[in-house]
Amino acid sequence: MFHSALTPTDAPDPAVIGRLTSTATMGADTAVGILVVLFLLLVAAGAALTIWLVIRSRAKARVAALSPAERELHDARLEYRSRITAAERALDTATKERTRRLKASEKAVAKAHSATTQTLASYRGRDGAASVTPMSIVVPQGRFPLTASVSATVDTAGNLATSSRSTLTRVGAGALLFGPVGAIVGATAKKTRMHDTRELYLLVQGDQFATLITCNPDDGAHVRQFAIAVRQAALNADAARAALAQSVAQAEQALAWEQQNTAPVDAARSALHQVTADTIRLDAANRAATEERARTAGADPTTSAS
Repeated sequence: MFHSALTPTDAPDPAVIGRLTSTATMGADTAVGILVVLFLLLVAAGAALTIWLVIRSRAKARVAALSPAERELHDARLEYRSRITAAERALDTATKERTRRLKASEKAVAKAHSATTQTLASYRGRDGAASVTPMSIVVPQGRFPLTASVSATVDTAGNLATSSRSTLTRVGAGALLFGPVGAIVGATAKKTRMHDTRELYLLVQGDQFATLITCNPDDGAHVRQFAIAVRQAALNADAARAALAQSVAQAEQALAWEQQNTAPVDAARSALHQVTADTIRLDAANRAATEERARTAGADPTTSAS
């Protein structure tokens, strides 16, 4: 049997109907609010435009009603102010451009100096770290000048004990500056220990220093790349030092030139002074307008001018 009436479970939820009605009302209110705001903005814009047009029309009318002498005075004042404004802008532009060039030159000098301490490569092992720059080598004992005599070797304890025994002995004896060299030093000097051929060490040495760093087990490729970088930097140290010195000198010379180069600013300032002092047209227009007013008033122009 067909039932056309809704059962209680099929009837719409009054709360849902209320929320929908509230949402629709809020949407309508929002739309009306937006329209009102737009209308007010259009009215304000129209009013502002009307006021501007009225002011402009009145100004044009006042200028059109001026006598020839008063019109020339009006034009002379506008032209004088315009020339001063243009000269002031030119001075401001020249000053800002000089400031920009000075800052660029100062940055170039700082960059040239920073290149001397730029890290080319570095390595940190179990008991120390080392890094190399174009001009120096940094090891646990400190920073030393980089020269062609500086070398870096990566090898096992056994091979180092054989190939670099004299260096290790000197490090262990303290003949040179030394850091944490580990048990390999004492064993090399005494020749009483069998060395682990699997453990790698980084030996960095020069005329003024020698250091031994124990490598981490998985750093074989990394530490060998570091050793190559040290050797390349050592061979190129003299050329790098000369190039960097030249770069610093050029940057400092450019900065000194920019510091002394005030010609554009001086020229702009001089032009402003000249424009400010050039009142020939304005003075002539003032005299003509004064004489015209005196004639109009029926007085002696000389007496009126004084």
